[in-house]
Amino acid sequence: MIVVAKEKDIPAMGALLVQMHHGVPLHLPPIAPHKVEAALRHCMQKGRIFLGYKGEKLGGILAVQEGEHWFSHGRFLADLVFYVAPCARASRIASHLLRAASEYATMRGLPLLMAVVNGEDVERKDKFYARQGFTRIGGVYNRGF
Repeated sequence: MIVVAKEKDIPAMGALLVQMHHGVPLHLPPIAPHKVEAALRHCMQKGRIFLGYKGEKLGGILAVQEGEHWFSHGRFLADLVFYVAPCARASRIASHLLRAASEYATMRGLPLLMAVVNGEDVERKDKFYARQGFTRIGGVYNRGF
């Protein structure tokens, strides 16, 4: 089941994002809970956060927010975070979350930009996005994490 996040969902979203952070194979700086909460609240105001449930358990999150190109007044939606917990990865939550975000972008008349920042399973993620009708346009490169 996919729902739009509400204020009351912030603690559960924060807990899921802590789980995501701990699963990243890079040496990232520690999470600042107040920054996570502020970012989620901002995203609720400037976009939408979709939550995917597997039964009663929160299994995934896709937060999108509106932005403007640095070189133009053209607007777009981009993901702030897209994460599916290991317990829900065998389900279709990822596809349902992305479909909800795509429908929201269509409703807003905006393109949707999605990023792959975690370098694990990039080929699988590329195939996932291609199946959903997305086209790869770049990459993220790291030096120092």
